[in-house]
Amino acid sequence: MPSRYLITCTLLGLALGWAPTLVHGPIAEKFNILYIQGNIAIWGWYIARSMIGFLVGITHWPRPWFVRGPLCGFLIVFPLTWVSLAMPGCGFP
Repeated sequence: MPSRYLITCTLLGLALGWAPTLVHGPIAEKFNILYIQGNIAIWGWYIARSMIGFLVGITHWPRPWFVRGPLCGFLIVFPLTWVSLAMPGCGFP
């Protein structure tokens, strides 16, 4: 039986993982220019952000959750930043 902490973290991650969608991208049109199906490609970011809460719930190191949260967030979203940097018009000019 999963602990209440794991369930709470997972539900918060699922709920808060969609908040960045309202403020910033990625947007599907950025991928459509390259003949990639943008409406499918952007799901990688949505799923990664939503899984941060679950990852915080199942890890035990570092002990304080407020240190673990940003660390887990960085580790799960960092690989997608390479995809963003590879897109024309994104990242460093």
